[in-house]
Amino acid sequence: MPPSIIEMSAEELKQAGNKFFQNGDWLSAEKKYSQAIAISSTNYTLFTNRALVRMKLLRYNDVIDDCTCAINLNRDAMKGYYMAAQALIQLSRPSEALGYAQTAYQLAIAQHSKSATDVANVVLEAKKQRWKKMERNRIEKDNSMLNQMKELIKADSERKILDLREQQWESPSGEKDLESEIAVIKEDARVQMDDLENVFARADPQRYKPREVPDYLMDSISFSIMTDPVVTKNGHSYDRAVITDHLRRSNTDPLTREPLSISDLRPNLALKQVCSEFLEENAGWAVDY
Repeated sequence: MPPSIIEMSAEELKQAGNKFFQNGDWLSAEKKYSQAIAISSTNYTLFTNRALVRMKLLRYNDVIDDCTCAINLNRDAMKGYYMAAQALIQLSRPSEALGYAQTAYQLAIAQHSKSATDVANVVLEAKKQRWKKMERNRIEKDNSMLNQMKELIKADSERKILDLREQQWESPSGEKDLESEIAVIKEDARVQMDDLENVFARADPQRYKPREVPDYLMDSISFSIMTDPVVTKNGHSYDRAVITDHLRRSNTDPLTREPLSISDLRPNLALKQVCSEFLEENAGWAVDY
């Protein structure tokens, strides 16, 4: 006869939850982890386990709650920051996600975690989602400003036409002349609107196209555009200053954890040229990406 919940320890309940998780029974796994937490509420790993299950169940707010509990119990709970970041991305809260993801990445590197590459990808995704949100806001703001100015031109042309019609009423003249003058006013308004569009387009050629930096131009440690990329013996590229600073503290590749020294670095001239051209063509916004 299986032991009752009261007879089972928190560890036994955790192991039972793990088996349900491995079998894809998320609800049963969540139940076991919750029972384990009721017995041992100071074990942060129980909260990260339940957060992982709740991630599978798409209950992202609950994931964040569990991750917050795990982090409060252990400030070095890398998985707590990692999963919180993933949940926040799903909830379209990329700015918050980025903070959690960056902390998770720093902990992953410090703890020599096998998940460092996966965490780095979440940092990059949070950064990209944050930028996309900023770009949507920028485009909406620009379009709103453009539309407001167009409305002013339209209102001005309508006022001129109204004045013209009133003058016609007071001093009647040929109907053809009136319609001709109205056509001129409308054409002037159209030209002004076209000129306005051109001004906005020249100021920002990418106005209707969200701007984005390709992943291969980004340094995998600082998550900024590389300016002096170097390549390791394993084929990974990093910005020279960033990887050099890392190697002063650790003699391993931050992502693969394989042995690495400064002497193993070689200039990546082809990538450096691409980065330089991209920054030159996109000066201004790209440095803030």
